Amino acid sequence: MTKGRLEAFSDGVFAIIITIIVLGMTLPDTFTAASTQAFLWEIFIFIEGGLIIGQFWYSHSRLFDKVTTISASAVLFNILFLLILSLIPLFTRAIMKHPDMTAPIIGFVITILITSVIFQLLHHAAKGKDYGMDNWKFRISSFIFVISLGIISFFAPQISTVLFIIFPVAGWIIQLANRNH
Repeated sequence: MTKGRLEAFSDGVFAIIITIIVLGMTLPDTFTAASTQAFLWEIFIFIEGGLIIGQFWYSHSRLFDKVTTISASAVLFNILFLLILSLIPLFTRAIMKHPDMTAPIIGFVITILITSVIFQLLHHAAKGKDYGMDNWKFRISSFIFVISLGIISFFAPQISTVLFIIFPVAGWIIQLANRNH
């Protein structure tokens, strides 16, 4: 398989995932205070999910910018990575509709964690064992942060969801800082 085909397929999946998230939103029939608040919550969740998807896309793009050949194991891990990542719209929709429930947030947290682990396996398969773990300090701290948010969601689901925005924002800041060095 050529690198270009893998990147084109992956970019298409990323675009579809973001599209599905926005299609999960509903415009209120009337704009009362309650319906406007609910709609603003959906916009927030869309932005949060979009930033997370965008961060994974950016990391994926940077990974494959440096790769010249594609192994069968890299194709397999890429497909697994995209399959699990494709679950994010399911959980963002559930968080939009049920902001006070813990289960959708736990599903979202588990999806992010599994996606992150599979991305590390993809990184290893694409670049080889000599490259180690991609930005391991950030990955470990992100892992701990996401698990902490999952725990917080048992006590305060909406606060946990709002705090989740720190994950992609911090990721983008670190990615951009590393890109400039």
